[in-house]
Amino acid sequence: MKLLFLTQVVDANDAVLGFVPRWLAGLARNCERVRAITLEAGDLSTLPANVDVRVVGRHGSIVRWLRYQAHLREALRKDGFDTVLAHMVPRYALLASGPARRAGARTFLWYTHAGVDRRLLAAIPRVEKVFTASPESLRVDTERRVVTGHGIDLDHFVERRGEGPPPSGQAAGPSRVLSIGRLTPSKDPLTVLEAVALLRARGRDVVLDLVGGGLTVQDESYRERVDERIRALDLVPYVNRAGDVPYRSIPPLYRRASVVVNASSTGSLDKVVLEAWASKRPVISCNEAVPPLVRELAPDDRWMNFPHGDARTLAERLETALDLPKERAEALGERLRAIVRRDHEVDALMHRLVREMSAPRGGAA
Repeated sequence: MKLLFLTQVVDANDAVLGFVPRWLAGLARNCERVRAITLEAGDLSTLPANVDVRVVGRHGSIVRWLRYQAHLREALRKDGFDTVLAHMVPRYALLASGPARRAGARTFLWYTHAGVDRRLLAAIPRVEKVFTASPESLRVDTERRVVTGHGIDLDHFVERRGEGPPPSGQAAGPSRVLSIGRLTPSKDPLTVLEAVALLRARGRDVVLDLVGGGLTVQDESYRERVDERIRALDLVPYVNRAGDVPYRSIPPLYRRASVVVNASSTGSLDKVVLEAWASKRPVISCNEAVPPLVRELAPDDRWMNFPHGDARTLAERLETALDLPKERAEALGERLRAIVRRDHEVDALMHRLVREMSAPRGGAA
């Protein structure tokens, strides 16, 4: 297979899409050749020899469209790429499906988001399969949907010597709550702040690492609202507003966390949950996609969820997590990482994607 991968960013240091080079490397192990067409590129040092990148650029809508079409023609007509996988953006599948069909190539889409818009609905009939991480991550009733799990790099999220909680008997310092995600209402950092304020009012020595920035003017306005709430709750000394953090620098944040909060209301399976589990850290989430994943952990799973927007219940669940005996917390961490290894490991996902895309048309792998 010669695979054309359409994405927004290829950069190992990107705060949101820093995992894409690892996906490309995993795909390359199963393909003769892989090429990414991307809006922008940065650190490409981890890409293997059989992966190359074409950059479209972000400026000038007409120029960008013409350059995109030129890259598609080069790949599909000149260089013989036979398979197209659009990553997350249905518009990319729409742009590629016509040129791919005329070249005899096949088109697929990866999509993990609860949102459904006209472009997604238009793209689904134009592709052979839509891959998604969980049933909740593609809310369209279509026979083209293939649920595959996420792709988490377990080697990236592994404990290093000198990191993580201190050994028994050493001063531990404050408990650390970690929240990672774009600074938008859908990620609901305000509820996390309210819960932390409640914990501190109860005498808990707890701090919050709030990681993530914004992309739009609306996001910037919301950031100001978050900062105002931090001041109003007297949390300025106890909240670390880290902004965007490169993907390569994220694992130490998980490892020093006592517990991770996922307050997202998007409804799709958030990879932050799985990254935390891969780091052996418990997650308290209001995401409806999470409870089915932890049913096998009962009764340990009962405190790992809370109603969306309910700061008081979140504070109670955080106390439960922070009060877990050390041995029980370590055993739970091992079980959580085992779930990721079994169902969401990156190379297993890349192998499955290639197998599914290689299957006969109209058939399952």
